[in-house]
Amino acid sequence: MTHKPMRKNLENMDSKNSKDINKKIFQAIIFISLLSCYGFLIANKADLTTTDLGRHIENGKVAINSIFSNAETFNQLVKTNFYSYTSPSYPFINHHWLSGIIFYLVEKFLGFNGLSLLSIVFSLIAFTLFFKLAQKNSNFTISSLTALLLIPLIAERKEIRPEVFSYFFIALFLWILWHHHKGLISNRWLTALPLMGIVWVNIHIYFIFGLFLIGVFLLEEIIIPTLRNKKNIKNLSLAFVATALSFLLQPNGLKGALCPFFIFTDYGYQIVENQSIWFLQKIVTINNSNILLCEIIFLLLIFSFIFLFFIDRKKFSFTFFLLGTAFGIMAFLMLRNFTIFGLFALVILAYNLDKIFKKIHLKPGVVETIVLISFLIIVSFGVINGNQEIFNQNKGLGLAPNNNASAIFFKKENVKGPIFNNFDIGSYLDYYLFPQEKVFVDNRPDAYSVSFFQKIYIPMQEDDNVWKEQDKKYNFNAIFFSYYDYTPWGQKFLITRIGDKNWAPIFADQYAIIFLKRNDLNKNLIEKYEIPKNFFSIKKTD
Repeated sequence: MTHKPMRKNLENMDSKNSKDINKKIFQAIIFISLLSCYGFLIANKADLTTTDLGRHIENGKVAINSIFSNAETFNQLVKTNFYSYTSPSYPFINHHWLSGIIFYLVEKFLGFNGLSLLSIVFSLIAFTLFFKLAQKNSNFTISSLTALLLIPLIAERKEIRPEVFSYFFIALFLWILWHHHKGLISNRWLTALPLMGIVWVNIHIYFIFGLFLIGVFLLEEIIIPTLRNKKNIKNLSLAFVATALSFLLQPNGLKGALCPFFIFTDYGYQIVENQSIWFLQKIVTINNSNILLCEIIFLLLIFSFIFLFFIDRKKFSFTFFLLGTAFGIMAFLMLRNFTIFGLFALVILAYNLDKIFKKIHLKPGVVETIVLISFLIIVSFGVINGNQEIFNQNKGLGLAPNNNASAIFFKKENVKGPIFNNFDIGSYLDYYLFPQEKVFVDNRPDAYSVSFFQKIYIPMQEDDNVWKEQDKKYNFNAIFFSYYDYTPWGQKFLITRIGDKNWAPIFADQYAIIFLKRNDLNKNLIEKYEIPKNFFSIKKTD
C-alpha cells in the first residue's frame, strides 16, 4: 500500500512529461510554419533590371580585384560615382562595399540560387531572434499570433539587398542589450557591439541604428530611477563611445560615419522606397496592402501603449515606447523601413498585449481569439486591396527567367556605346557590361547631382530638343531601357523613340528594349534585327 502513492506520482510525472513533450513539438511545428510562411513570402527570383543587386555584385568583384593590388581603383569605387561616364568624379560614399564582396563570392561559387538562400537565411535568423525576444516578453501564444499578424509587413522587402545584413545586426544588438538590461548576461557581452560595428559600417547604412539602440537603453538607465545602475550606465556609455568610434573604421572616415544623417536628402529624383505612406497613397499605380497594414499596426501599438500606461504604469516600458514610436514614424516616412518596423513591432506589441491581458485577467482562450480575429480582419483588408504579389511568376530562388537575355544579345552582337539608359536598369548594365561600357545613369540617386536629374536626365526624356542637345554632346549609339520605368517621362521617351526615324528598335523582351542609332556602324545589325513599328502598341493608363 505504501507503493501506490509513489506509483501514482510517477504516473503523474510521466503524464506531465508527455504533455510537455507534446507541447514542445506543437510549438516547434507552429514556429517552423511561421518561418516557412515568412521564407515563402520573401523567396522571389531576382530581376536585375529593376534592382541594385547587379551593381552590388560588381562592387564586390572590383573591390576584391583592387583592394590590395590597385588602391587607386578601390578608392574610386568607394568614394566616387565610378560606373557612370556622365558623372565619373561625382563624390559618392559607397557604404555597402563589403556586402558587395559577400554577394560576389556567393554568386561566384553558388550562383543566384545561393544569393537567394543567403538573403532568406539571414532574414530568418533575424526573424527568429526577434520572435524569441517577443516570446521572452510575453508567451508563445501571443508571440506566435502577433508574428502571424506581422509577417506580411516584415516580408515587405523581398529583394536581395545589403539591408538584410542590417536586420541581422539589429537583431543581435537588441538581443545583447535586452539580455544585458535584464541582468541575464555579463558586461563582457557589450564588447561585441563595437566589434560588430566595424563590420556593419562597411556593409549597410543602417549601422547607425546600432548606436541608436545603445543610446535608448542607456537613456532608460539614466532617467528611470528604479532602473538606475551606475555600473550599467558606465558600461553602456563605454559601449556607446566604442561603437561610435568603430564606425570610423571604413574608407570614408568621418564622412562615412555621418553619412546616414545626410544621405536621405532631395536627390532631384524620387524613388518609391524612399517615399512616405501619404505620398504613396496618392499614386493609383501603387497597390500595396502593407501600407494599410502598417497604419493599423502603428495604431495598435499606440493604443496599446496608452492603455498599458493607464492600467499598469509599472509595466510600461520606456525603451519599447521609444523604439516603437521611432521605427513607426520611420515606416510612415519611408517605405523602405516597413520591415524594421514590423520586426520591432513583433517584440513590443507582444509585450504590451501580454501585460494588458494579464492585468485585465483575460483567459488564454480569449487572448487567442482576440489576436486571431484581428489577424483575419487585417488579412481580409489585404485581399480586398488586391495584393496580387503572394503568388507570382517570379516566386522561387535564383534569377528571373530569361532576365539576362538583353545583356547576352548586346554582348553577343558586339553593340557599342555610348549607351543612354534609364535609371532603373543602370545596375543591370553595371553588372553585365562594365568595364567595356559605362552607364549614363544607374539607380544610385545620391551618386548624381540634383541638377543632373532636374536639368539633364528628366528634361531629355520630356523635351525632344533637350534630347537632341544631349545626343549631340554624348553621341549616343545605343539606348538600353527598362519597360518597368513607369515614370511619365520614361513612358513618353519610349513612345517618342518608337516613332523616331533616327533610331531602330532591334531587341525587346519582357524586361528591356534596345535601340540603335541609324548609322554606318549599326547598319548590318539594324538590317538583321530591326523590329517593325507595328509590333508595338501604346496602352493608356489612368
